Amino acid sequence: MLIPFLAALTLVVAQAPAPSSSAKPVTVLLAPTDVTRGTPRYLIGIAQEHVAEQLKARGLEVIRVEDVTRTLTKKQRTAMMRCKRTQPACIASLGAAAKTDVVMVTEVLPYLNGYKAGVRVYTAQDGAPLTEHSVPEVKKDQVMDALTRSLDEVVPITMRVLRPEPVAPPPVTPPVAQQTPQVTPGERQPVPGPDLTPGVQPPTDLGLSDTPTVETPGRRKWAWVPAAGGVVLAGVGTVFFVQSRGKLNDLNNNEFSTLEEAQEVRDSGKRSQTIGVVGIGVGAAAIAAGALMYFLPVKQTNVQPSVTLTPQGGGLSFAGTWQ
Repeated sequence: MLIPFLAALTLVVAQAPAPSSSAKPVTVLLAPTDVTRGTPRYLIGIAQEHVAEQLKARGLEVIRVEDVTRTLTKKQRTAMMRCKRTQPACIASLGAAAKTDVVMVTEVLPYLNGYKAGVRVYTAQDGAPLTEHSVPEVKKDQVMDALTRSLDEVVPITMRVLRPEPVAPPPVTPPVAQQTPQVTPGERQPVPGPDLTPGVQPPTDLGLSDTPTVETPGRRKWAWVPAAGGVVLAGVGTVFFVQSRGKLNDLNNNEFSTLEEAQEVRDSGKRSQTIGVVGIGVGAAAIAAGALMYFLPVKQTNVQPSVTLTPQGGGLSFAGTWQ
């Protein structure tokens, strides 16, 4: 008797429906716009059906405005259908009558050479705008695609506002247990020390070794800095010097309408010549300094080179010690 009863109880528990999720689906009251002049009535109806199917496919619960007004009196139904969908009081009355989370208004309005299709979402509690999206100037056969694009924008925002995802708590790292050494009373514990091989003493450096000192190439590793800077300066100086030659040729071969124009060309050539000469000179000095730093034998060096470029010239400086 006991075994058949347990088997039947197990079968009933296995066939019982699973508990529903704690998060209820978002309920949407789907209402058409109150402005229908210039839009065919059949197009508004098709747009409403398309939006309803899209909302159901995205996991939202749809309530039509016809289902709400059917339970109202004629006077209440007339007042609700004539109220403006852009007024918070009208949206709040629709939401209170349908007992939904949000009210969504579908719009298909004439716009230039086509239609403007989109949706607007309001909170049902106070009629405040939540989000909206529309696609302007679409053809009649593009209205449904435009409504789908608008739903792709407004539905995720609505879900984030009404059903925010819970924030997961940070993972807790378990504390690491510290091992305490076991000490036996009366026994002498070894003290850790350096790992020394018996009979071998650690080397001590008293500065009396006969090993020759190896020269450190400290200065040579910086030799490329002045050399590279010298190449750059020489190149820039050459460019300016060539420009000054061109200004001189223009001054000798061309005719100028005014004396001021000729003087301007002359002054520009002088500036280019000065910068070119200074750049070439400083660049050559920097290249020579780099060569000296590399080829002169030294033991140690601590050099900090610096290169300075200005519109009027350039400079190269070194700071350090040689031994």
